[in-house]
Amino acid sequence: MGTERVQLKALPPDFVTVLMREFVPYSVGLARVSRKSPVQLASLGSGTLVKKEGRVGILTADHCMRAVRAGKAAGDSIHLVLPNRSVELPAEIISEHSLVNRTNAEYGPDLAFIEIAPCQRLGTVKAVASVWPLDRDPRVLLKEFGTVGSLLVSLGFPEERCRTEIEGNTFSRTSYHLVCLHVIEKGNIIRRKDWDYVDSKCWYGDSNPLPKSFQGSSGGGIWGVRVHRDNNDGKLAIRASALVGVQFYQTP
Repeated sequence: MGTERVQLKALPPDFVTVLMREFVPYSVGLARVSRKSPVQLASLGSGTLVKKEGRVGILTADHCMRAVRAGKAAGDSIHLVLPNRSVELPAEIISEHSLVNRTNAEYGPDLAFIEIAPCQRLGTVKAVASVWPLDRDPRVLLKEFGTVGSLLVSLGFPEERCRTEIEGNTFSRTSYHLVCLHVIEKGNIIRRKDWDYVDSKCWYGDSNPLPKSFQGSSGGGIWGVRVHRDNNDGKLAIRASALVGVQFYQTP
């Protein structure tokens, strides 16, 4: 079987749609609504719905999890932003778990898990979204999706592209789901204290310029993707994919 090399800028627009259809169902936003002023919403970051050993929740950045914890402590309501709707997560059904000893904002590590207890509200979330199983060996994933030339796809909700409209005592929220494509180049992967980091530039089309700030995308999932051409129509399709990381810092 031959190998075909395709530049990111040469990817057809409909392939981005394929990627969105594949990964958006797992991607969520995190937000808090003020107890004192219910029309004030603050974005807390992004995340990915995951499950492991029977536990379901949101894999996100540690600093996003801490923002959720601060919102709970202030008595604000925590919301999970899903495609076409949001679901309030009462404080008593979520618990925060830091997965790292975070020592540096820029260099990390920065990873956390927000667990959602089994309940009717979790059933609502699972009815409209998908949950990714974390059941594969990370070493195998690194070998399959972490080599030079591998395609990475990151998702998140940059606040710059989202809109909140206030009408009296109510508000409406339009969230923007951003999909960025990356290719791992030589020197992009750095290992520090048993953690692998990818320092990569993103690209997602000349017709859709980059936002000035990716604030709000922190915690969003990074997916490794293997691509092939469909034998029937010759279009690019996903051969294999896996959740391989979490976004946490934007370099200047």
